Amino acid sequence: MDTQNLDKEGPGTGPLGESWRAWIALAVGVLAVSAHSMLHYGISPLMKTITEELSWSRSSYAQAVNFRLLLMMAIVPFAGALADRWGPRAVLTTGAFLVGLGVVSLARMDTLPVFFASSVLIGPGQAFIGSVAGSVLVLRLFRKRQGLAIGILNGGDNLITGMVHSLSALLLLQYGWRGALGSLSVGYFILGVLIWTVLASDEGRSEAGEESPTGEAERPAVTRIPWGDKRLWLVILTYIGIYSFVTSIGFHFPAFRQDMGSRADEAAWLYSFSTIIGGFGSILIGWISERLTARTTLLGVVLALMLSSIILWLPVGEGALYGWAFFYGIANAGGVALLALTLSELFGDAAIGKIMGFAMVFCMGATVVGNWFTAAVFDNFGGYIAAWQAYTVVLACAAIPAFLLRRVSPAA
Repeated sequence: MDTQNLDKEGPGTGPLGESWRAWIALAVGVLAVSAHSMLHYGISPLMKTITEELSWSRSSYAQAVNFRLLLMMAIVPFAGALADRWGPRAVLTTGAFLVGLGVVSLARMDTLPVFFASSVLIGPGQAFIGSVAGSVLVLRLFRKRQGLAIGILNGGDNLITGMVHSLSALLLLQYGWRGALGSLSVGYFILGVLIWTVLASDEGRSEAGEESPTGEAERPAVTRIPWGDKRLWLVILTYIGIYSFVTSIGFHFPAFRQDMGSRADEAAWLYSFSTIIGGFGSILIGWISERLTARTTLLGVVLALMLSSIILWLPVGEGALYGWAFFYGIANAGGVALLALTLSELFGDAAIGKIMGFAMVFCMGATVVGNWFTAAVFDNFGGYIAAWQAYTVVLACAAIPAFLLRRVSPAA
């Protein structure tokens, strides 16, 4: 499809004053970002069965996952820089094929070394097909409704991945964990072909002297990573707390509920419900950020996540857990969406790929530490309650830099 010719009349000829080209790119971006999340959440319901069948401890499993996350963390800054230079199409397509090949290997693994070897493909693949390149694509093409567009990008991701937990659990019950992983791998290859076919090569690429919709040359305030800017480090400190908690929930919540007596499909559905709610919550948070600021909205999300962590370690019934899932889903999705929006609000979009890639290194680092910590709590205490209590403290600390962000000004 020749997306370059979809909008010859210029920006603003499509819905809500944006170009048709932007909306088509957003739809592709949703699928790409969902593919990144799908592996995290698609494997989560399989963890208990895999570890028991292969006689692995959850800490050993977590170490293999962390190796993949470390590789992702090492590659993601380059993914952001390449998205700026080459355009998101090349980066997203490469990521889809790398992950697909890695998941094929996962479906055939019998030993931990094979799990680690598969990560050599999956880690870089997830870095390429994640939210960095997807956000670059959307932020560069949307000019008026960036908050809403990023909300839809992450909300669509939630709606799709919200079904993955349940689908993965059903495939597990029907075909076993190997069959479930094999089915996921096919989807990545199909997606890679779709991205390459639909997106144009220059879609979302950063170009000096690019003209704005009003005909004036755009000169964003920041064109490189602002290493010495305290605003960047306040964002990073906030997101270290957010990512350590939400990714630990993503990895361990189904196992947590199974340990509490739920069946695999019941535990998966509860988290799927939360993720589906987050699909609408992300759009809501994006819309709110357009009316307040991304920074103000971010503080509210951190406080909401802190409250959700408290509910997990209180003795609550099944009905209250669905209330938690509703509340957590909105806050979780909002936090993920607000990373790109906050960085864009503070620094502009000229180097958003590089800046997001740099910030994601710390997000992934928090994911690694959080996953290791949560697994270690289970192995040492036989449960997850102490981990949820610790995350309440972590999120309370994350609220401090989020509050300070409200007192600084965006780039001029």
